[in-house]
Amino acid sequence: MIKRLRISNYLSLREVDLELGKRNLLIGPNMAGKSNLVDCFKFLTQMCISGLVKAFQDRNGFPEVVWKGGDESRISFRLTGEVSASEKESPRVYDYELSVIGGATGLVSIEREHLIVRAGNETSTLIDLRHGQGKITHANGDTVFKLPSPSQSALEFAVPGWEGTAVKNLISRWHYYHLTPANMKLRSPGPAVAQTFLSESGDNFSSWLMTLQSGFPDEFRLIKRAAMDVFPDLEEILTPPTQFATTYVTTRERHLKQPISIWRMSDGELKFLALLSLIFAPPSLGAPLYCIEEPENHLHPRLLETLVELLTQRQNELGPQAAQIIATTHSPHLVDKVTLDELIVVEKSNGATHFTRPASKEGLRELLEREELGLGDLWYSGALSGN
Repeated sequence: MIKRLRISNYLSLREVDLELGKRNLLIGPNMAGKSNLVDCFKFLTQMCISGLVKAFQDRNGFPEVVWKGGDESRISFRLTGEVSASEKESPRVYDYELSVIGGATGLVSIEREHLIVRAGNETSTLIDLRHGQGKITHANGDTVFKLPSPSQSALEFAVPGWEGTAVKNLISRWHYYHLTPANMKLRSPGPAVAQTFLSESGDNFSSWLMTLQSGFPDEFRLIKRAAMDVFPDLEEILTPPTQFATTYVTTRERHLKQPISIWRMSDGELKFLALLSLIFAPPSLGAPLYCIEEPENHLHPRLLETLVELLTQRQNELGPQAAQIIATTHSPHLVDKVTLDELIVVEKSNGATHFTRPASKEGLRELLEREELGLGDLWYSGALSGN
């Protein structure tokens, strides 16, 4: 789980020092910078998978990413997290630091890269680089490899047996979602082959649900039961193969003779099923972190309430193995369904994004305990603002 994130000069994140919990709901107006925080995590994931240069290229280069409020030439990240195998085992703590120098030409180089891992009383420095020079070592101090270029991160390389590869793999497995049924990607037929995760846009949703139905019947049964509880006419969820070796989701409804194909399912039903599939994904196909943009879109408030309840139950069941959640929202209904400690208010002033936790405000907790107002009402009234 990510415990603390410090960022400098990434998009509107001028100077950010943010502590995170198991569940984090980002609330704030448009243009405040909620999605920029999500993109920061996404940048690190893409760097670990495709490389630092590619991560910048996909964002149109360093000049488009660096904070535009000054003449900055340095973007830096510092990430502190922990991984727990079980409740009885002490967590393994990692501290990763990355500082990147760039200019108007778009060329980038790593000024500083540093990775420390702590397990119990033992501390190991696995990466200690400045301008491409330094050491990449095993926990015992043995050299792993020499970095080919200062424009490459050590975490771009998957080295068998290197303890740093575990951190690389952890960041690579963070998942991001902005599911919009109206753009038709969620409604696309997919190949009738097993999937290891639901894609960001959901364009492999039918294949993903087929994977759960055929390979993980217990988890699929939970998805089906939850869906039938909120959609009383729903009787069956199917992922039939076609003659073209593809599949697509269909449902059977009470009172209807013929099934409903994915192209005619309601936006809310489809979005609800997609989010259910993430909540009940088997641990072997799950992710350590899910970043979800505006989960409330297309959903009735009652469905939002159900999703939060199911997520809470699932996280309690999985314990230390439960995923960390970061979500953005504009919905007072969703705000009402979480706790004060899970809220993070996002605001912008002088071009820079600021994050505050309303739980630190005096009197708010007492006000909520008196049940005079809900969190959604407090947010709508402006009482949660950091100002």
